[in-house]
Parts: sequence; C-alpha cells; structure tokens
Amino acid sequence: MKNIFVIFKKEIDRVLKDRRLILTLFILPGLFIFLIYTFIGNTLVNVQENEMTDVAIVNPTDTFETIYTSGETANESLENINVIVVTQTEVDEYKSLIDEEDWNVLIIFDENIESYDPLTQDNPEVTFYSNPKDMAVAVDRFRTYLLSYDEYLKSQEFGDITYIDFIFEQTEISDREMVGTIMSSLLPMLVIMFLFSGAMSIGPESIAGEKERNTISTLLITPIKRSELAIGKVLSLSVLSLISSMSSFIGIILSLPTLLNLGDQSLSVFTISDYLLILVVLFSTIFVIVGIVSVVSAYARSLKEATTYITPIYILTIIVSVSSMFSSGANTNVYVYLIPIYNAVQSLVGIMTFTDNIGLFVLVTTLANLTYLIGFILLLNRMFNSEQIMFKK
Repeated sequence: MKNIFVIFKKEIDRVLKDRRLILTLFILPGLFIFLIYTFIGNTLVNVQENEMTDVAIVNPTDTFETIYTSGETANESLENINVIVVTQTEVDEYKSLIDEEDWNVLIIFDENIESYDPLTQDNPEVTFYSNPKDMAVAVDRFRTYLLSYDEYLKSQEFGDITYIDFIFEQTEISDREMVGTIMSSLLPMLVIMFLFSGAMSIGPESIAGEKERNTISTLLITPIKRSELAIGKVLSLSVLSLISSMSSFIGIILSLPTLLNLGDQSLSVFTISDYLLILVVLFSTIFVIVGIVSVVSAYARSLKEATTYITPIYILTIIVSVSSMFSSGANTNVYVYLIPIYNAVQSLVGIMTFTDNIGLFVLVTTLANLTYLIGFILLLNRMFNSEQIMFKK
C-alpha cells in the first residue's frame, strides 16, 4: 500500500509541478468550452439585437398590434421591427421581395376577422408568408404572435373552438438550395475542425518531437539546404494531414444527410465540380494550418510545449469556423477571402449555397493560402537557421 501511495504521489507531483501540464489538463479544456459557448451566445445576442425584421400586414387589427408590440417590448427588440400596412393589391409585390430575401414576412388577415358570424360564415383565414432560408429570429416570433391572437379571439368571442384557419406559405425553393443551405451551416465548421486536429496530431511530433529527442540536429548537419528541409516538412505534413482529414470529411458528407434528415438523394444536389472546388479549398487550407503548426512546433522546446502553444490557436480556429452557423450565405466581398481560415469557411459556405462567382472566391482563397504557405516556409527556414531557436533548452 505504501508503494502504491509513493507512485501515486510521484505522478501527481509530476503533473502539478509542470505549469504546461496544468495549463493543458486543467485550464485549457474549460477555457475552450467557455470561449466557444460564449462566442456562440454573444453572436446569437448580437444577431437578435442588430437584425432588422421587415413585416408587411394586410388588414391589420388593433388587437394583433397590441400582442406583437407587447412581445417585442418584452424581447427588447421593438426598435428592430419594421411593420407596415399594405393593401391586397401589393401582396404579389411583397411575396416577390420575400422570395428575393429583401423582405421577411407578409401576413394577410381576412377583412372583418373579429366580427364574422360562425353560423353563416366559414372560419376567417390568416396567411403567413416567409422564406425558408430566412434565419431571422423574429420570423418565428411573429408565428407565435398569430397563435396568441387566435387564443385571444377564441377566449373572448366564442370559447374553446377553432377561430382562425392558418395558412403558412413559404417561398418555393429547390431541394438543391434547401439541402445546400442546411449543410452549409455545419459542414464548414466540422471540416476545419478535422483539418486542424489532423495537423495537430502529427505536426508537433515531426518538429518539436525531433527537437526533444535531439534528432533534429542530425537533420540540420546533413548536406541539404534548410529551405529544402522546411519545404519537405511542410509538404509531407500537409499530405499526411489531408489524408487523415479526408476520412473524416467523407464520414461527415455521408452522415450529415441522415443526421439532418435530408433524405437519401441529398448528396446528389452537388455536382462533380462542387466537390472538386471543395477539395481545392481543403487542400490549400491544410497548407496554412500545417504552416502554423510547423512554425509553432519549431519555436517550442518540446512536444508538450508545442501542444500547449497550438491549443489556443486551435480554439481561435474553431471560433472562426463556428461563424458559418450564423451566416445566411457566403460573403460577397472579395477581400474577405484574403483572411486565412475564414476564407476557407466562406468558400465552403459559398460552394454549398451555390453562390454566384464562387469560382472567383475559391481562386482568391487558394492564391491567398499559397502566399501564406510561402511565408510560413520562409519563416520556418529562418528558424531552422537559428541555433538559438533550434537548440534552446
């Protein structure tokens, strides 16, 4: 029993006396979860606070206005709701605006909805028209306000009977657009996560691990240029990381339709060219990720230290990739595609939502990533030439 305690104490002391292990084991996991969920929560709040929802109503009633005004006041978002009254002749115009995603909601009340005779007339109708690709939170709230309005009329006028016949209509979009919109909210985030985790699993071992085992010195004294060593390391790690992440990517592609209940034919909405563009984005992005991992690993003194340094970068990468969950489509500003990692996320979103000019955006992303690759190789070459970095204790 005494020996067990000695071994137990030795292992506990080994961890508690190592600041890097304490950071990796006890602080970073909680910090990782905190940052991710804080980012998601703040993003949701900002989206709700800043988005303007446009609502057009035909034959509005004072009661319904009171209901949605009270609801929006309670949500502290009344100033972000633009409600206008339109005529029956303008219905087609506003349906077209909703189809083009330039408007959010159209609500059409029957005339004299609060004064119909249930014995001689059919139930009044309310039509709610929206776009299924519209991610505005207030759209769902207005559906709820209609149900509250129905409950009010039933209790005030005729008791517990159905008062309104609701007609919920939506913009007709193809299965291709619907599947692409749904998958674009998850796939970019998962792909970037697996790309980075693949690079993390082998990158630090290849450089920081060799420094720790002192085998890097053998490579550095061989008659090869340091630039050749840097290029060889980055290229080999990129290929291995890409192969490692490809299995995860294939698993994601095959499982997401089932997970999201999209149907067996959902993968067929993407063409061969779409898949080729995705592979181009993945291949160019892995160069950037491996470049980051390689430079950090070359700076670190040990494998453990490299992992500690890389983890915060991984967290930042995940936060960037999570942005795809809150986008309604790809960014059309070409300069956005110069930002590493974020350009890959936006390119993947654009490919899956069939964005116009996506070929141009993928080209800019690829050229930007290759430029970053050259920069990382030059930096890694300089680090390999620095004895202070490569042999520091």
